[in-house]
Amino acid sequence: MHGVGPSTVLGGRYAVQRRLEQLTRGERWSAHDTTLDRDVVVVCFAETESHADATLDAARRAAGIDNARLVRVLDVGRSEGIAFFVEELLRDAHTLTQLLEQGGLPAEEARRVAGEAATGLEAARGRGLHHLRLTPHAVLRGPDGTVKVRGLATAAAMAEVEDVEPDVAARTDAVGIVAITYAALTSRWPLPGTGAGLEAAPHVISGVPAPSEIAAGVPGDLDALCRLTLNEDQGPLTPGDFASQIAPWATSQVAGIAASAREDDSNPTVALPLADLPWATDATGQQPAPASAGAAGADPQATQVLPAPPAGELHPATPVDHAATPTAPLRFEPAGAATTDLGTETGDDGTSGPPRGAAAAAGAAAAAGAVGSALGTAGQAAGHAAADAAHKVGSFARATADKAAERRAQRQAAQERAEARRISLDDALVETGEPLDPPLPLLPQELSAPPTRDQSKMVLGIIALFLVLVTVLGVWGVSRIGSNTDLGLGSAPTPRGTVTVTAPPATVTPGQSATTTGGAQGGEPYPVLGATGYDPEGDNAERNGEAPRVYDGKTSTFWSSEGYASANLGGLKKGVGVRLDLGQVRAVHSVRIVLPDAADVTVSVGPDRNRDTATEIGSTSGKSGTITLTKDGAPVQGQYVFVWFTQLSQVSDGRYRATLAEVTVR
Repeated sequence: MHGVGPSTVLGGRYAVQRRLEQLTRGERWSAHDTTLDRDVVVVCFAETESHADATLDAARRAAGIDNARLVRVLDVGRSEGIAFFVEELLRDAHTLTQLLEQGGLPAEEARRVAGEAATGLEAARGRGLHHLRLTPHAVLRGPDGTVKVRGLATAAAMAEVEDVEPDVAARTDAVGIVAITYAALTSRWPLPGTGAGLEAAPHVISGVPAPSEIAAGVPGDLDALCRLTLNEDQGPLTPGDFASQIAPWATSQVAGIAASAREDDSNPTVALPLADLPWATDATGQQPAPASAGAAGADPQATQVLPAPPAGELHPATPVDHAATPTAPLRFEPAGAATTDLGTETGDDGTSGPPRGAAAAAGAAAAAGAVGSALGTAGQAAGHAAADAAHKVGSFARATADKAAERRAQRQAAQERAEARRISLDDALVETGEPLDPPLPLLPQELSAPPTRDQSKMVLGIIALFLVLVTVLGVWGVSRIGSNTDLGLGSAPTPRGTVTVTAPPATVTPGQSATTTGGAQGGEPYPVLGATGYDPEGDNAERNGEAPRVYDGKTSTFWSSEGYASANLGGLKKGVGVRLDLGQVRAVHSVRIVLPDAADVTVSVGPDRNRDTATEIGSTSGKSGTITLTKDGAPVQGQYVFVWFTQLSQVSDGRYRATLAEVTVR
């Protein structure tokens, strides 16, 4: 990229070292942070790029998320026509694309990698951020097995993917995680496009094959999720749904080799090369060439298929010495050929040799013997293998039968013990020799009779009295509904007594602000309806869970912001704060704040939830403790109070945070 190279310094602190990756619309460089003396990664692009502003904004929002499964964004800036953002450096980490160069991962390691990545994306989704461009390039695994996802929000911004509805974005990331799982299992990328750096998955009519059709040992739940999501448009709607469906997974890296593609070994074939048969020679004593030997480069060791002999018996014969009869043909003769006139073989010198038929029969017998020997050897090996398998199966069957017999014996012994402890009524009579007394009645004799007429009338009277009492109480309760409220439906409420307070006259000199008696502390404080974190340049939710602490009346509890790298919020944003809702428009004259740590703070009041339309009440710089800010002149009309921090203090954890204990509005 023009303007960026080794020794270039960006933002006055990041010394660029070497280029790590050429992106589609930018570059990724390693660099050294000279301010904090640490190595980082810088993603830079020309400031004139159409995506520059959107990418920097996405990086600022991603910097507010501190999650162990996401690559952190440390800084955002511009420098002499170059826009850039800074990421943490993961030493010796490899992308999933690099890990899959030698094939898929073990099934449980694929589950762990996908689950960790999905958990990180779900945390980002809770803060309103999505990835939208998930590929194996975006998933990193460190040497200790740590899994992190990079490019949150920034990858989509660089590709100018904008204005995606939250539900659609969550589903897009969920499908991306399923595709990551598919790739980890098969080393194939199932989605369209070539940005994954992997071989594309083969396509079938329904979409892509299930992972179990490409790799062995794929768990059923992962196989079903990939098939439903990639082929049937079903499956998880968010990364969190995917993580909950595949949980639990291993807490550390799963070592091992992925299962290879399945092969059909149910019918192994024993192939005998032609050269290994000692009898397979032609009339010159040389091994005959294969049927396809006419082609150039034919393999002389190719396996030959021996034709089956014709129906009938072969001639019984003794082995033939090939050296003595080099011209004996290599063939089979049926038994019926024995009655044929064989004749004699005449040599070159005119002498008579053995009959041609006899030589043929001898050659056939030799061929049959060699074939039988070879097949016998193969059969013997197969027999040994079958015997070993049968022995193993038999041992397993015997062990299973022994265990079953042992369990049956244990059950029978337990039944016998229970039978021995059981005592019947007849056995008890025999042992005691005395008859048993009849059982005692459950109720006295007089109570076992049906109730009399008078008793029935008494019960009915009690029930009627109870019903009348319930009815009276119900009518009285209904009549009391709304009696303590003033809805304008009844008579006017009794006016309260008027209390007159006499105060000494106050003298106001020119140049002084007029205040009511009691100064800034005078007047009743307004009730606060609610409070939230105010972060307009981030995710607009700066620790909302702690915001109600600023009006609970306790100075020992306080709200604090996210941690930043410097007092000016790391240069990521102009400020953060808290927004209080008074419930309705109020006339605000003064605001008292309690700051546990020194900070630069501005307090303003406005009619709506946007601070841009608010009017400033006052400000303080570098102070802590209880501070009262009073508006000169007329009170400010508004419903929302903004406490805005622009400079922060370093707290005990080494980070810079805004802290606010109490806010009182008068």
